[in-house]
Amino acid sequence: MTDKKDSTQNNKSDKVMNEISQELGTNTVNRIQEIADETQRLKNTQYQNPQHKQISQEINCLANSARGQQMSSQQQLQSTLNQASTNLIDSARLETLYGNAQKLQQAAQLGISNLQINIEQYKTMIEQMEKDCHQQQVATDTQVVQSLHQAISSMAQAQNSLLQSQAVDKMFDSITKCQASLAQIEQINQQTK
Repeated sequence: MTDKKDSTQNNKSDKVMNEISQELGTNTVNRIQEIADETQRLKNTQYQNPQHKQISQEINCLANSARGQQMSSQQQLQSTLNQASTNLIDSARLETLYGNAQKLQQAAQLGISNLQINIEQYKTMIEQMEKDCHQQQVATDTQVVQSLHQAISSMAQAQNSLLQSQAVDKMFDSITKCQASLAQIEQINQQTK
């Protein structure tokens, strides 16, 4: 019964993670296509004057920076969800191990005759605990390797954060330039009245 419950929990977690991964993958592919389409559209754009060209370029720069930040945020979210899913599976497995250990503890307290009468049940329980423990050991070893990789990549993550900060600065710069361009366009409009 517990195996079916664990299997169901694992399957639900895997299904959710697969859906999220597919959605994020689809979003990335769609964004690449959007960038290609946008690049082609920009090549074909006819600007009315230098101010129109300048503000259009700044708006495009702003939009691209914002989209890049959004995609980076989605990647971080996916990484966090993957870690949460792993932790959820580990927690369920450890909970099952603990529950079975408690049952065996209670059985031992009832005496040797209880253990003899239900020996097959307890042997099956211990075999399942051995399998769960082995799975947990493999999962833990995998996490050790992943943690080492994460430690190595932490410098790259720090650099990525610096790049994100620079991208936000660039967005601010683009916003300021858009405001200046709009002010110029407004002045041209007022002069022609």
